[in-house]
Amino acid sequence: MSRVVFFGVDLHGHVNPTLGLIHKLCENGEEVYYYCSEPFREKIEQTGAIFRSYQGLLSFGRHNGTGMETLLVFADFIMDKCRSIVEALRDEVCELQPDYIIHDSFCLWGKELAAELQIPGISLFANFPFIDEMAQKDPAFFMEYVLLASEEPLYLRHKGQHDVYRKLMDKLSRVIGTKYGKPPMNVMNDIFCSKEQLNLVFSSREFQVYEEVFDDTHVFCGYELYPRVESTDFPFEALDDRPLIYIAFGTILHNLSELYQICFDVLGESKYQVVMSLGMETDLSCIGPVPDNFIVQSYVPQLKLLNRADVFITHGGANSIYESLCSVVPMIVIPQVFDEFMGALMVERSGTGIYLRDPLPTKEQLSEAVKQVLEKPLYQDNCERIRHSFKAAGGMDFAVQKIIQFGKQKVCHE
Repeated sequence: MSRVVFFGVDLHGHVNPTLGLIHKLCENGEEVYYYCSEPFREKIEQTGAIFRSYQGLLSFGRHNGTGMETLLVFADFIMDKCRSIVEALRDEVCELQPDYIIHDSFCLWGKELAAELQIPGISLFANFPFIDEMAQKDPAFFMEYVLLASEEPLYLRHKGQHDVYRKLMDKLSRVIGTKYGKPPMNVMNDIFCSKEQLNLVFSSREFQVYEEVFDDTHVFCGYELYPRVESTDFPFEALDDRPLIYIAFGTILHNLSELYQICFDVLGESKYQVVMSLGMETDLSCIGPVPDNFIVQSYVPQLKLLNRADVFITHGGANSIYESLCSVVPMIVIPQVFDEFMGALMVERSGTGIYLRDPLPTKEQLSEAVKQVLEKPLYQDNCERIRHSFKAAGGMDFAVQKIIQFGKQKVCHE
């Protein structure tokens, strides 16, 4: 048995994908200490892990911007959190004497503490993986679908030149290095991915864009649903035999009243039954009258609803897309921020749903997308194909095998 420290991100979309892995590690006799924020204690402890608090030091959120500014703000956020968390938790982690550390790819402090303790470090991509090698292969993809800089004057001025991305990253590296007294670094791989000698990707190569640039240090494990114990008063008895459309735009985004109203206008009083999750931060009084065929709540049991849904209208977060694919539910993706645009593109390229490019689509666009997804069985067939690729990748048993094997190695930290 080994002692493991896991550093997580305090967002549902990052915690939920890790629960099955942590449970499997505990089942295999590993003693896991999981660092996260207090609201996630219960679901983490249900896996068999020992919960440890960040003591209020971490609070991930969204920065609703685009371009260079967003990248700089996020890089600065991670570097600042890394400095404060390493300083605050160094002694505590040293006392635990872990045999290895696993960390979310956004948790740079996990990588730094593994290096300090001279033990193996493992990075885990709970979100859609984007590595520097992808941008080297297709810089325009990064600029347009990750950085969302397609309309920025700098990009438009230099569009088509292969070195625009590299110049941007070099500039960002200098800014961050100067502020934190660090040598030049690869901002994408070293800060945003915290890449290690073993990097776990909860997806399949068949679903991943530009999968050919991911080398052997990246292990694609597929994706498995882990049942969550969710206390909810959802009225399942109200669901009937009508086609079920499930709508959710994540637990962070709010103030989407215009988008909710479009959904009401298009799907209200239709032949469909609709369940809409608004997120805990949305004020229910701010939305208009709810159509009779809608069930609207702040929070709903997503996995149970996906088991019954025919279509999922989603913002395109990694957690939502992977859970929908595992449930073989085609999607209509309306991305709002950051990596959701890349997720939407992967759904489109794999034929598992429709990507609506306007964050506030017209009624006609949404109505036509719903019609297409419901009437064309190819979308569901493609979901089944990707679900099979997740299973073929090996799942959590395969991931645990790789982790335990790697954890026993002597790793040379650069």
